[in-house]
Amino acid sequence: MDTKSEEFGFVKKLIEQNGLKTMVIDVGVIDPPGLNPDVTRYEVAKTAGKDLNKLIKDGPSREVVAPIMAEGVKKILAELLSKNKVHGIISLGGTQGTSLATEVMKSLPIGIPKVMVSTVAAGDTSNLVGFKDITMINPIADIMGLNRVTKKILMEAAGAVSGMARMKAGKDQADKPLIGITNIGITNQGAIKAKEVFEKSGYETIVFHACGPGGPTMESLIKENQIDGVFDLVTVEVMQEMFDGLLFKKSDRMTVAAEMGVPQIICPGGIDNIFGPRDIIMKHFNGRPVIHHSAIFSNTRATAEELAKFAKEQAKRVNNAKGPIEWFIPIKGFCSYTVKGEKFYDPEADKVYVDTLKKELRKDIPVHVLDKDINDPEFAMKAAERLIEIMKK
Repeated sequence: MDTKSEEFGFVKKLIEQNGLKTMVIDVGVIDPPGLNPDVTRYEVAKTAGKDLNKLIKDGPSREVVAPIMAEGVKKILAELLSKNKVHGIISLGGTQGTSLATEVMKSLPIGIPKVMVSTVAAGDTSNLVGFKDITMINPIADIMGLNRVTKKILMEAAGAVSGMARMKAGKDQADKPLIGITNIGITNQGAIKAKEVFEKSGYETIVFHACGPGGPTMESLIKENQIDGVFDLVTVEVMQEMFDGLLFKKSDRMTVAAEMGVPQIICPGGIDNIFGPRDIIMKHFNGRPVIHHSAIFSNTRATAEELAKFAKEQAKRVNNAKGPIEWFIPIKGFCSYTVKGEKFYDPEADKVYVDTLKKELRKDIPVHVLDKDINDPEFAMKAAERLIEIMKK
């Protein structure tokens, strides 16, 4: 509220004109606030266990103070959420303000409206949005005063967060257990069949596109206790990570369900492919067979040696599983590109993966090898039915 009080005041007024209440939380540390906050910067710092006067006196940089203020706001909002006293969050900022505000937003559960008007919204915001449903709005100009353009943008932002907070979903399925499914295009038919089996058996499903952030997003929901069972059809994100994060690097993929004891079925969907931006694949895997999956992504075939390393890594990540876990392997093809007659067909390499996995996995983790490919309805049906059996137990 020290450098953007006019703009925040404008947004506050618009939201209140929409019939909603506002709570202004000040995290500024430079000049005095130009807008009277409901929660002062001193209260924010105190909630984080710090004395703001002392921090300012010691003269630390924003880089030091910002994480402290973010931690304070997280605690304040967690308390408000537990009492159902907050139903949306909005902030405005440049690079520093955006970093602080989105760090706070990422601590909130999925489904709480989060709107960030940011001067960096037009760039790569993956590190700011993370795995949460944060809406980024580009203000077009710097957030430095009100004019005919910024007023329109801030009106849009105020309307967005107001509308989100007012929205009421229809009757939800909270009484049904929720199963998370991972999928990519080359395993699509298998995922569709599994989804059908689960829903016919009375389960709700949520499918994650495992092209980088998909799997970790599922795992963020597992951490929030929103997912009751995991059908990890596509575990290729770990393979991508081993190649220096071609898509999205997150080192705890495949560990969250294991640590929390959530029942899971794991399949090797897509792991026989290494895929990423076309120029990177063509540069780093020159001379190997390539399939141009789309205008953006290209795939190359994983070798037997790479699959052996991958099997070891997968086993290491799940061997401490606290809950039921089983593996289902379609030996006739881990995706549509590797079945007989297709360009990436290499059953010897796939067998190396299976043999290594059996050797490295904890001995009480079952491995079911079916004489099917991953898109065969019978494979998906058997794997899905087994997860249902595990969850019922």
